[in-house]
Amino acid sequence: MLGTAGLTAALSVYELEQGGVKPQDGPILVTGATGGVGSLAVAILAKAGYQVTAATGKASEADYLKSIGATEVIERAAVTEGSERPMMKTLWAGVVDCVGGEMLAAAIKSTKYGGVVTCCGLVGSIDLPLNVFPFILRGVRLIGIDSAACPMSHRTAVWQKLATEWKFGGLESMVDEIGLDGLEEKFQSMLKGGLKRRGLVNLQ
Repeated sequence: MLGTAGLTAALSVYELEQGGVKPQDGPILVTGATGGVGSLAVAILAKAGYQVTAATGKASEADYLKSIGATEVIERAAVTEGSERPMMKTLWAGVVDCVGGEMLAAAIKSTKYGGVVTCCGLVGSIDLPLNVFPFILRGVRLIGIDSAACPMSHRTAVWQKLATEWKFGGLESMVDEIGLDGLEEKFQSMLKGGLKRRGLVNLQ
């Protein structure tokens, strides 16, 4: 049920920890929070003791996001408001971005001094409309998350955490089991940005 999305989410949280971001430093923003990686990141962060602000375009999923650990749920437009400015008001101690594009740029611009932003998504765009100010004036660090070729030492570390201190309850509620005949519908929903939760394929 965790799968590649769980590994990606855990690698993101791991990089925040390795970067020195602590729960007491302030809220962590998760973009694309209802998606596979985003929802698992919310749950892992909450289990690790962080305050989680979940950004989503699906207002109807606010109760679901809170049930898996989000402290606050905001519209994605709230993240990008004012993003045309070179710098934005600092809000986040760290960010797990699953969207990319303008959303990622806005998240970086509003990250606190010394904060860490991880990036694993590009559904918003592969382009990053951003200047260097957040990096040289606030010391923000941007870390790309790759679950395909990451070293075995990283994999071992995060899977161990997922099996112990980051192990959270209610994983079954975050997964919809489908058959092979349900894949096309899931794919179309994914392409339209309407995917909710994880899809677990039952080959039987």
